[in-house]
Amino acid sequence: MNGLRASWAKVASLAERLSERDKEIIGHLARVRLLTGAQLERLSFTHHSDEHQSHIRRRVLKRLVDLELVGALERPIGGVRAGSAGLIYCLGRMGQRMADLLNGSTPNGRTRSPRTPGDMFLRHTLAISETFVSLVELSRQTATKLRTFHTEPNCWWPDGHGGFLRPDGLVIVEDDNYDATSWLEIDQGSEHLGRIRAKIAAYERFAMTGTEGANGVLPHVVFATPGDSRADAIAREIANQGTLRMTYRVTTQEKLAATLFRELESS
Repeated sequence: MNGLRASWAKVASLAERLSERDKEIIGHLARVRLLTGAQLERLSFTHHSDEHQSHIRRRVLKRLVDLELVGALERPIGGVRAGSAGLIYCLGRMGQRMADLLNGSTPNGRTRSPRTPGDMFLRHTLAISETFVSLVELSRQTATKLRTFHTEPNCWWPDGHGGFLRPDGLVIVEDDNYDATSWLEIDQGSEHLGRIRAKIAAYERFAMTGTEGANGVLPHVVFATPGDSRADAIAREIANQGTLRMTYRVTTQEKLAATLFRELESS
């Protein structure tokens, strides 16, 4: 038996010993790549009382790290005071194989040891993760549900010109009557506004092709920014483009989840 098959057999054996919550955590990390301890607590440990949530989360994640299903990055968020809630988690090497198994796919290339990315990538990815967590939380409180949440590259879409539109995410929310599809652009305030114009131009070129986008519709494009002043600047850029074929929204990252749910109101 070669090394790949031996590893796959070990993963299959380990999968039989995992709880549904273990599998859920692996699925969340496979979906968004990075999550803090606090974000994972909000996703997978809310059925415990507040006084026990953090303790159980620490114990469960330590076990998953020891099994190499989950990896903890070297750089926490929030400094020393954040404690384990500020630790950043990703899939470990065994977890990458486990995600393939749980998705019903075959081993997909080599696994990689967890590595701490650069600060800009880290914060951008965690901003996308926070959108996912907030949408899950809102889904628990309302009749509107999160049906789809894809991150790059799974959210990329053929642009009709031999390339791809490359949004940061694809979100589909639904209620009993409608669904709403949005491409996400998570802005960190670091890009020149010329880059925003270029993104709008790329979406408009796609709209001109007359082809369908994700979910068989032309999704709305939602820009989410760190704060109101940046949101105002991007909104002015969109307004300055004149008549547009696609629908654009601008909001802050803090209000993004609620904005996406409100998209159903205009469906």
